[in-house]
Amino acid sequence: MKKIDCLGKVCPLPVIETKKMIKENPEEKDFEILVDNEVATENLKKMAKELKIESTCEKIDDGLYRVSLKKNEASQCELIEDTSSIDTSSYVVAISDDRMGKGDEEFSKSLLEGFIYALSEQEVIPEKVIFYNRGVMLTSVNEKTVEDLQNLASKGVEILSCGLCLGNYKLKEKLKVGEITNMYKIVEILRSHHVVSPC
Repeated sequence: MKKIDCLGKVCPLPVIETKKMIKENPEEKDFEILVDNEVATENLKKMAKELKIESTCEKIDDGLYRVSLKKNEASQCELIEDTSSIDTSSYVVAISDDRMGKGDEEFSKSLLEGFIYALSEQEVIPEKVIFYNRGVMLTSVNEKTVEDLQNLASKGVEILSCGLCLGNYKLKEKLKVGEITNMYKIVEILRSHHVVSPC
């Protein structure tokens, strides 16, 4: 049995780490994941259902849950099919803010940080990630996103930040990942690619 400690880890980390563990251990049938919130248990059960893996959840204590997963032959086949059916067409991601959605400011920032981390863990990564307006803060002053974007850059993803926007927020000298681009180039890229935009 493989055990995964996801205590203190927020969405989408428990699902990402569990998927990674399952993929890295194809012969293993049983997995046990410890989490500290109900949202994580629901996300893990949903993932298990998609992959046709049996799942059970047990509340051990206040703020402590154990999710048990058990693979069978159908599950292993489903995992392989899941990988081969991924759409491998190219896409770009455009980010125009340092937060995702319109809710609480700190929560919205952590949501976008989670999005960028999840993006860096995808089977099919984007061709380019473009940052403009307040989005340029993610390539300069946000240490969490800078690290995940450096990970994407190391895999060949082009990280581009709007030079005018960096100048407006006085961040040109603080750019830590990727290259500076201009609005003409941004328009060219956006009109010629499938675009994913979280904000």
